[in-house]
Amino acid sequence: MNDFFALLTGRRSWTALIAAVPVMLLTSCSGVDEPAASPIPSPGPPAAVSEPDGPTSSPAAESDSPPVLPVFSVASIDGEDLRLEDVLGTAPVYVLFIPGADGELDRAQVGQIQGRYPEFEALGAHIFLIASDLPTEVVKMRDEFGLEFPLIADPLRVIAADWHVFDLFGEGRSGPASFVFGAHGSLIARLIAAEPGDRPSVDEVLGVIEESLSAGGV
Repeated sequence: MNDFFALLTGRRSWTALIAAVPVMLLTSCSGVDEPAASPIPSPGPPAAVSEPDGPTSSPAAESDSPPVLPVFSVASIDGEDLRLEDVLGTAPVYVLFIPGADGELDRAQVGQIQGRYPEFEALGAHIFLIASDLPTEVVKMRDEFGLEFPLIADPLRVIAADWHVFDLFGEGRSGPASFVFGAHGSLIARLIAAEPGDRPSVDEVLGVIEESLSAGGV
């Protein structure tokens, strides 16, 4: 595996998970046009980071058990029903969280992904982007960048809370986070940001997917 899987200086985690990670079937919010009033989840501590079963260059302690990740069944900003459980195990999947649709770092990251989107398509990979912002703001971002992959507005931070990426920096929004699943449905890499600019490059994400496919899908 490439260096993308090793813990990098200043990063909480971006590591390969050799053991298959269980995925819990858990339905999150389903409507985004006019979200029903519901309490915003109380900020909690960020999820603990697990380490690979095999040796890595990281000095961090290895977790005894892998995390249990939820899936989601939601409507995209285009009204498309998205069920992550229907896609996992059929193709590589990149689940990406950004704090909002107007942040400079968020917009730069999204623009870079769109610029390389044909490469994700060539690998048969799906991208799901979740933004802790209003649907109208996410639509503006989609139109400005011509985004071709599904976008999910999470103004109540329900999905972000389920995935333990809510309020990482005390701002009441989701923190930047990336989760990559192999074609067989196991979590193969992730990065939960330790600071706002802590995000994997597109080359790193594509490299993870390519390596998992060459190894048999994982």
